[in-house]
Amino acid sequence: MAPRLKNIYDKEILPKLMTKLNFKNKHEVPKLTKIVLNMGLGEDASDAKKVKSCQDDMSSIAGQKAVITKFKKSIANFKSRKGFSAGIKVTLRSAKMYEFVDRLVNIALPRIKDFRGLNQSGIDSFGNYSFGIKEHIIFPEINFDKVNRIRGMDITIVTSGKDKKTTHALLEAMNFPFIKKIDKKDKNWGVMAKTSSIQRNLKRIKLVKKFSKKREMLKKIIKNKKLPLEERFAAQLKLAKIPRNSAKTRIRNRCEITGRPHGVYRKLRISRIALRDLASNGKIPGMTKSSW
Repeated sequence: MAPRLKNIYDKEILPKLMTKLNFKNKHEVPKLTKIVLNMGLGEDASDAKKVKSCQDDMSSIAGQKAVITKFKKSIANFKSRKGFSAGIKVTLRSAKMYEFVDRLVNIALPRIKDFRGLNQSGIDSFGNYSFGIKEHIIFPEINFDKVNRIRGMDITIVTSGKDKKTTHALLEAMNFPFIKKIDKKDKNWGVMAKTSSIQRNLKRIKLVKKFSKKREMLKKIIKNKKLPLEERFAAQLKLAKIPRNSAKTRIRNRCEITGRPHGVYRKLRISRIALRDLASNGKIPGMTKSSW
């Protein structure tokens, strides 16, 4: 039985790319040729158990037995000796290649913390795309409890594409999450803040609401000079145990539309850029552009 992604490529991606790239023959349309996975061993190259562990992990990820690569030369500066283990390598073709890409795009990459997309600069003029992964534990085949060390790995996807444009079109059609290029001619480029920063600020707002009454009560006890010193000191210690982010001063004034932290009008709760944009589009009644 053919892999799921191979069927999607034949039925959906191939006709779409023929139309998009203006190809007359279906054999001109770029396709996957092979995928090469590589993991460096570094200091662990001398430890046979760790080398075996890395080989097993790589074999689990690829679904195919991994090969241990050896140094061809001895270089003193790199502390490499001829014949010693250098890394682990796997080359995937045909069905296993499509199965790996399907798992990589739909399962592994979304598990990366604060993942913002893949960089397009890894595509070369020969139709290859190379990128790195910092943690191999993002693959569901790896049992985190049995891993002795988190390792990075390099992935090279070789296609039949003849240039960057055709290779990018193929990978994008296969749902590779590329970072979209920002058009710097657009006046609003770079305005939107990081989602993580906005969410962090929202968490702080929730903490402030949760602990506001408790903080207020403890502060009253601390400031009350009529109470015994021991009671005031105990209140001070209790206040110190409350999360720091529950203090009102830890909240950052951010734009409600873009999340931008600078140039925010307190009363309107939007940034100067968002205000100007809304006013220019006539979305704020009574506000007109002044000129002199």
